[in-house]
Amino acid sequence: MDNNQHINPLIFKGQGETYLGIWIVNIFLSIVTLGIYSAWAKVRTKRYFYGSTELAGDVFEYHGTPGQILKGRLVALVCVLVWALVSQTSGPISAIMLLGFYLALPWLLWSNARFDSAMTSYRNVHFSFEGSLALAYKHILGRGIGALVLMALYIVVITVTAQVSIVLSVILGLGALIVMALLYSWVVSGMMRYFVNGYRYGDWAFSADIKQGVFSKIYFSAMAYGILGFIALSIVTIASSFSGGRITDMLQGQMPSFGIDQVMPFVMMYIGFILITLALTAYTASRVRNYLFSCMLLTHSETSQLKLTFISQFNTRGYMWLILSNFLLQVVSLGFARPWVMVRSARYVADNTRVVGDMSLLVSYDQPSNVDSAISDELAQAFDLNLGIG
Repeated sequence: MDNNQHINPLIFKGQGETYLGIWIVNIFLSIVTLGIYSAWAKVRTKRYFYGSTELAGDVFEYHGTPGQILKGRLVALVCVLVWALVSQTSGPISAIMLLGFYLALPWLLWSNARFDSAMTSYRNVHFSFEGSLALAYKHILGRGIGALVLMALYIVVITVTAQVSIVLSVILGLGALIVMALLYSWVVSGMMRYFVNGYRYGDWAFSADIKQGVFSKIYFSAMAYGILGFIALSIVTIASSFSGGRITDMLQGQMPSFGIDQVMPFVMMYIGFILITLALTAYTASRVRNYLFSCMLLTHSETSQLKLTFISQFNTRGYMWLILSNFLLQVVSLGFARPWVMVRSARYVADNTRVVGDMSLLVSYDQPSNVDSAISDELAQAFDLNLGIG
């Protein structure tokens, strides 16, 4: 049978009503224990969502322990408190700490990937991450610094050009958006290539031939849509606010009067900006995820004949509605809809993810792991570090 005929959907069987009970207990015990129980709450939540996610009849498992999470959480809490205190008392030391954070960023992301993968298993076989720390610094910090240096040089060129030709400097200034998009796609594509190619499932290896050009196309398209959207929204808003004889009054040097009818368009403009930004975020996130999955392979270490491919079917409209509706649900319910929001998000991811190939061939032996610290995992969450892969 053709390998492409084996299409295995990811299925999420969790329910908001079921998770509601776990969520309430987690919140209550975390408050009563002054946050100590939050480590147990995280493990219970992870195990519920992993155990509710099914692929080819088997579910995923989470193996992190509350003790690991609690130790990591305490270290992360101390780091955040020290950061907050120093930032309020000493500017130079705060700057040094900020520099130290950026220098440690590749290590944080690297060790976070190692911990998360090692704590996840499928069919009693653990995942792992084998990308080297040196390559993490090369692709994350190296490319990041390189992009900043190149952008700084470009700004210097614009400044020097302004002394010779204002018109040319304006053209170069507008071109800065293109340069930024190219540099950003270079950084992001390098990071994604490093992380995707570093993951393992037992003796099977993930791989992906990621092209920077695809990322550049996605970001250029998003930039063009954003510019057109903002221009159109601005024109409509200005036309609505200065309708009637107000433009004539301004041309005659008279100050026009503004009522609620003239203020409302600007309020709607603000809401429109938020919606456009949300749409652009949904567009780039969905396109990037779909592309990463389309070029990702899971291949056996001994023979390339045994392989699985992946499909992601995120779309801009559906993903945007998920984000917007989840936000509104939490606002209207004062946060009590959180269990349903988490379940809806997990179900959307599962409903739009496929594994292509004969899953009966996915046979592997578990590999030993020496990863047992959750410090980096908690630090990454404390500073909201998320690669967005998955």
